[in-house]
Amino acid sequence: MESDLASAERFLPGPAAPVVTPEGPGPFPGVVLGAEAYGVNPFILDVQRRLADLGYASTVPDYYRGQGPARTEAYDDFAEVREHVDRLDFTRGARDLAAAVDALRVHPAVDARRVAVWGYCTGGTLAWLAACGRGDVAAAVLFYPSQPRFHELGPRTPVHALDLLWQLTCPALFLYGEADPVVPPELLDELRARIERWGVDAEIRRYAGAGHAFSSPWGPMRNEAADRAAWGDATAFLDQRLRPARSP
Repeated sequence: MESDLASAERFLPGPAAPVVTPEGPGPFPGVVLGAEAYGVNPFILDVQRRLADLGYASTVPDYYRGQGPARTEAYDDFAEVREHVDRLDFTRGARDLAAAVDALRVHPAVDARRVAVWGYCTGGTLAWLAACGRGDVAAAVLFYPSQPRFHELGPRTPVHALDLLWQLTCPALFLYGEADPVVPPELLDELRARIERWGVDAEIRRYAGAGHAFSSPWGPMRNEAADRAAWGDATAFLDQRLRPARSP
């Protein structure tokens, strides 16, 4: 990769995050990554590396702005991460991801016409909100966004993501486990109904036996089969939208 991944792990606050690019000449399609609730950690950096291997440039803004969980890999202990999510300003976080889209678009190695968002868990919600707020990203890949509805509305959570779905103008892929306790079947039914009602270009994929955060690298939430299947679905979806087949 052209970017030094060692330095890429020293993330700056907000949208000013390093861009990791594939080897070889560009311009490349770009992806703004929304980290899961643990923040910018080895898991999301590995996703970034894997996307680079597939030919995508990417950046991961730190929506916690340096104030995220201290234990960034505590996949068997959710107490600290829940406290951080409860305090998170979702408006600011969504704006950080939206600003990162602009940062990718002006990068010399990125094709400004082919920039997508891709997020996990809380980062999936932020990617969803950012895509709705901008209306001009190329695609959205949303791994089990965990806040289709907030527990309550307020200054940091002024509108439910479900209520903004009509503004999602890019193709979107939602990936959920069939046994997700955070987003139960009735909430997915509501998501599906709104996709149909508003004619949104989106689809929902569900994975048997998987709960929430099934792509976690280890711990009780991980589901190996679902993670492998979802990665294949997500990358195929992204390839179709960002790298369409050329005419002979």
